[in-house]
Amino acid sequence: MLPSPYCPRCHSIRVVKSGHHHGKQRWLCRRCRYQFTRVDPPAETDDQTKRAAVSLYGHGLSLRCVGRLLATSAHSVIRWVTEYVETWCFKPVPEGAVVIEVDEMWHYLGAKANKLWIWTALDRATGRLIDWECGGRDQMTFERLLARLRRWKVRLVCTDEYGVYEQSLSAGRHYAGKDHTVALERTHSRLRHWLARFRRRTCVVSRSREMVDRSIVLIAHLHINQEVEPSFFHLPLAQAAA
Repeated sequence: MLPSPYCPRCHSIRVVKSGHHHGKQRWLCRRCRYQFTRVDPPAETDDQTKRAAVSLYGHGLSLRCVGRLLATSAHSVIRWVTEYVETWCFKPVPEGAVVIEVDEMWHYLGAKANKLWIWTALDRATGRLIDWECGGRDQMTFERLLARLRRWKVRLVCTDEYGVYEQSLSAGRHYAGKDHTVALERTHSRLRHWLARFRRRTCVVSRSREMVDRSIVLIAHLHINQEVEPSFFHLPLAQAAA
């Protein structure tokens, strides 16, 4: 049985029925004469649906597609993905001197006229995606990424021959050539494969840079870095997606 309604203005429980609006019961407060439609709190979504949403999004479906399949809204899917990422998915921690590959890929932000460049860094020894930065294809964006990479005690940075790298990296610790960024190009291909929003020639665009970052974190966690999957919703991914 539902609890008795009360007036949202004066919080009085002296309310009576007062017709319907779009199929919903209207109420009238006898104390302040305020008319309102009772809004019941939404039912709590079960953990299996949440885990299925994260799994489906992490395996290549768009937010809207996941919402349609699970009979929910894209906003709910965003909320569940954000909760999962902020609870379990983190960038790797430094583990001594490394050789890294750095390259950039593009995506759309808001509209196809606005390109968002994503600079990524890969640890060659482990094949893990260790860091990334979103912004423009300029030196300022790369410098933000480079500042965080210094804690990794980088021995050598392998990049292509884009001019920004020559300006920011010192000689002796920088190798320029596509032949030494093959692993990172393969990782970019996997990002585009698993994320609908990263596929080229697509109508999918992102509305916020924060969601782009969360998406990369999730795909790195599930498919690239292959970290141990925690029981966040107490169900294995395969069972939730079935």
